Amino acid sequence: MKMKKLNLVCIILIGLMIFSSCSSHDDSNSDSIIIGVWKSIKRVHVCATGNEVIEDFPTCVQESRLTFKSNGTFNDINYVSDDTGTCMLFTENGTWTLIGNNPSFTTDGATRNPTFFELTSTTLRIGYYTNYPIDFCSGGAYSHFYTEFIRVE
Repeated sequence: MKMKKLNLVCIILIGLMIFSSCSSHDDSNSDSIIIGVWKSIKRVHVCATGNEVIEDFPTCVQESRLTFKSNGTFNDINYVSDDTGTCMLFTENGTWTLIGNNPSFTTDGATRNPTFFELTSTTLRIGYYTNYPIDFCSGGAYSHFYTEFIRVE
């Protein structure tokens, strides 16, 4: 009887290990989640106090697309609106890596390593932590800022 209970306990433990180690949707696999086409929608400035100032991008800027490919390359089609409302196009191509929550982007030999990064299957936030004082923080310290993207493909 003890042997049957021991076997049953072993089978249950093995089953639990198998089911807990597998998942049909694992957000920790950021490499595969980031692959696709993303649309920039806003920039968020966060003060050390936690207050946020949200800058919704105009329609022109929201036409921008950031594409991450599975071969480790990216394409940034970036529209910028000048003071007169004219929409100007800038493009950038390069390579990307993502190890855990540490992204790295390289273009023309220059590497950028954002220090703020959040990724889900539908939302991407890329930015930088800083303690730079800024006006909209009422003279207080700045915590970080990021650009928010939503997945379009």
